[in-house]
Amino acid sequence: MRLSIIIPAYKVENYIEKCIRSLEEQNLPQSDYEIIVTNDGSPDGSREIVEKLQQEFSNIILINQENQGVSIARNTAIAIAKGNYLIPIDPDDYILPNTLETALKKAEKQDLDVLYLAFEIFDVQGNSIWHTDYSQQHTQIFKGVEGYFASRGKLVRDPDRSCAILYRKSMLDTYQIKYPKAVPFLEDGCFLIKVFSVAQRVGFDNNKFYQRTTSIGSATVTGVYYSDKAINGFLNAALDIKKFGETQTLAPRQLGLINHGTVNFVLLSLFPLVSLDSLERLFQTVKKIKSLGFLKLPIAGVVHPYSQYASNFNKSPYYFILMYFKEKAIKKYF
Repeated sequence: MRLSIIIPAYKVENYIEKCIRSLEEQNLPQSDYEIIVTNDGSPDGSREIVEKLQQEFSNIILINQENQGVSIARNTAIAIAKGNYLIPIDPDDYILPNTLETALKKAEKQDLDVLYLAFEIFDVQGNSIWHTDYSQQHTQIFKGVEGYFASRGKLVRDPDRSCAILYRKSMLDTYQIKYPKAVPFLEDGCFLIKVFSVAQRVGFDNNKFYQRTTSIGSATVTGVYYSDKAINGFLNAALDIKKFGETQTLAPRQLGLINHGTVNFVLLSLFPLVSLDSLERLFQTVKKIKSLGFLKLPIAGVVHPYSQYASNFNKSPYYFILMYFKEKAIKKYF
C-alpha cells in the first residue's frame, strides 16, 4: 500500500464527514491508500458518522478507544498503518480534490523521507488569511536539520504543525518515532524535532493542498498555555526529546537539533511565568527544571534567540528571568 492517512477524532461530528469526503475525492485508487480514524472516546456522533462512511468507502478503518488524547490517538493509528508513506490530517480540516496522487508521486520519485505540502489558513468567514510559499524550496532536497529550518521563518504560521506533511513510514518505525505522552499542547513540535533529527531527504511541494479554518477557541486565545497542565507538558516534551537523542547515534548537526528542541521546550515552561504576578509559580518551575536534570541547558546547535536565553539560564536561572523580564518590558513600551 502506498499511503496511510491518520485522523484523530474527538468531538468533531460537525467536521469529520467533510474531511473524509475530501480524502475520497481523489484520483488515487482506493486500493492504494487507507484512511485510519481513531475515535478517541468521542461522546458525540463522530463514530456513527465514520461508520456510515465505511459503508460507502472500502478504504476507511475505524479504531475505537477510550479517550487518551490526540497524541495517543495518532500513535494508535501509526502502529497499524500499512502505507509506505503516512500523513496526519486533523478532522476539522480538509484537502483539495485530486491532490494526493501528485504529492505521493513526488515523494516516491524523489525517494523522500519527508515532504512538506502546501498549507492554507482561512478565517471563520472562509477568507484566506495565510498560505505557505515554498517557491524557493520546492526544487531542492534538504537534509533533515536543514529541512526543518527551511520550513520556518518570521512570517510562517503554525510552524510546528505535523499535519499536511508526508512521512516515510519505515523511518518512523526504524527510529520508533511517536507523538509524546502527557504533552497536551505543541505535541506536534516534539514529534517534528525527532523526525527531522534523523531524516535524510526532505522535500517541499508548492501545489495547493491542505485547507485549515482557524478556531477562536485555540489554546493561545484561551490562555491555556499559562496553565500548570501546559507547563508540565512542555517539560515532558523536553525530556522526551532528550531521551530520544540519547537513544540514537547522531552526528553533531543532528544532535544540535535535539538540543534546540530540548531548550525550546524548557524555555516554553518559563516564558509565560516571567511576570510579577507569577513569581511563586516561576520559582517552583525553576526548581522542577533542576530536579529533572536540566542543571545546564545544552547550547550546541541551538539557534538564536534560544541560544542566548539558554546561555543566560546557564549563568543563573535568575539572571535569565531578569534579562527576559527587561526584554518584555522594552517590547511593551517600544
